[in-house]
Amino acid sequence: MKSDIYLGDHRKGEIEIEKENPVFSNRFMTLYDDFVIFPNGQKGTYIRESWNAPYGVMVVPINEDGKLMLVRNFRHHTRRWGWEIVKGFGVEGLSPIECVNKELEEEIGLIAEDIQIIKEFPDNGLITSLFVAKSLKDGVECREYGEAISDVKSFSKKECLELMAHDGCHDILTLFSLFLLVSGQLD
Repeated sequence: MKSDIYLGDHRKGEIEIEKENPVFSNRFMTLYDDFVIFPNGQKGTYIRESWNAPYGVMVVPINEDGKLMLVRNFRHHTRRWGWEIVKGFGVEGLSPIECVNKELEEEIGLIAEDIQIIKEFPDNGLITSLFVAKSLKDGVECREYGEAISDVKSFSKKECLELMAHDGCHDILTLFSLFLLVSGQLD
């Protein structure tokens, strides 16, 4: 399995991939234990992950009162509950906007008539786009079997800041996205 990534150059102070070494792969991600050359010329191995999706979407639904809607989600990898934005992997054949509505229906049972892209984040071989969704209307809630969502709740910007400060929200993508939205950085 050969990917089209920049291998780096240890002579420029980068960690150079000498040989990609995939050690695990499923439909969501590939885990590599690459053979590398460190900036000092020493050879070793380094763990790297790469998502196996065409793109990712994150969306903050905003209700008619201007409140941000979050889902209470249990994450297997952290073994804890937390409030998060709606997010998911892109699907071949769906545009990112179509995928946003797919994720909204799956996680909160709504779809949006007004969807705006806010920012793109390149990470682990995947471009994930942050959207806001307004003009919400009823859809069909159809949770995926792998979802562990217990609640959907609307929060004011002040309440979002309190969640962020008091560990009600610990997902890094959610924290960063909420920071951008509630701090006025995107106004």
